[in-house]
Amino acid sequence: MKYTMTPANKRLLTASGILLGLTAMQLQKSVLAQELGSHVHGLTELNVVIANQNVQIEFISPAINLLGFERASNSPEESKLFNEVLEDLQAAEWLLGDQLKDCQMSTPVFEAPEFASHEMSEGHEEHEHEHEEHEHEASDHADFRVQYLFDCQSAPPSDLNVTAFDRFMGIEEISVRWIVGRQQGVSNLTKNNAKLNFE
Repeated sequence: MKYTMTPANKRLLTASGILLGLTAMQLQKSVLAQELGSHVHGLTELNVVIANQNVQIEFISPAINLLGFERASNSPEESKLFNEVLEDLQAAEWLLGDQLKDCQMSTPVFEAPEFASHEMSEGHEEHEHEHEEHEHEASDHADFRVQYLFDCQSAPPSDLNVTAFDRFMGIEEISVRWIVGRQQGVSNLTKNNAKLNFE
């Protein structure tokens, strides 16, 4: 299905670009804002911009939160899981349920890890051991990043129930940065506190 970028969605893209700058400048005291760009297992990031009847949500997560691993698949079961995660992420129901079901949705950004196969030969056993010990170095990390745009016929709800915890058990905490109209803020969601209020 072909999607035409509306003027409202162009404004959302501009607003989302401003979002990171605003949170960095005006919300520096927040621990969540200080962790921007960090790769922490169990932690997922959402950037939400709502302008009039349009919603943009950017989702960023370490692959381990969704897959349970950050490497190439080792079995048919892991390959199947990877494909299922890709399929889920192309829709937004896993994240918000049916709360925005009446909106036209597109995914202008969809980034999934491309795991390189790491073949081992006799001379690389020591290197492989070192690789395992340094698995938390940035170069070894793999992330998913998806941007959802919703063009709605009416104003979106004033709060959103985030259902991601039910789909992906590896997500323990969601750090949210949001802009709604002229308001902005940060929220910290968990499985027991999964409602995003824009106040």
